[in-house]
Amino acid sequence: MQIFRELLNDESGMIMSAEAVMVGTVGVLGATVGLSAVAQSVNDELVEVAYAFRSLDQSYSFEGRNRCGATVAGSSYTQRPVKESIDELCAQIEEANKKHDLEHKQHMQDQRKEEPRKRPESNKKKKNKDKEEN
Repeated sequence: MQIFRELLNDESGMIMSAEAVMVGTVGVLGATVGLSAVAQSVNDELVEVAYAFRSLDQSYSFEGRNRCGATVAGSSYTQRPVKESIDELCAQIEEANKKHDLEHKQHMQDQRKEEPRKRPESNKKKKNKDKEEN
């Protein structure tokens, strides 16, 4: 029984609950900031990949052939200038960002318009009402 009391009273190595809450809070905040940074980095890299794909020149051309009674038609494709299409791509990305910002702003305004929840009455207020009624 004495050993049990000694173990119960021994506080060395014990983590206080406030410390655990603080460590948990810092961990969650760090993870949130880190994930936000990762999301932004991934988005930036995908934009760069889009620019790289668009910069590839896909133009081609070949002449038709007419030999031994068989005919093959020629074909060609000329891609628009890269500068022109990258400008169009930039405009599309900017438009998508504006649309996202507008939707976010609208969502925040909708949340503000909602009625605030009523707080439950405290025991003191209930007692005062009971006294006033009597």
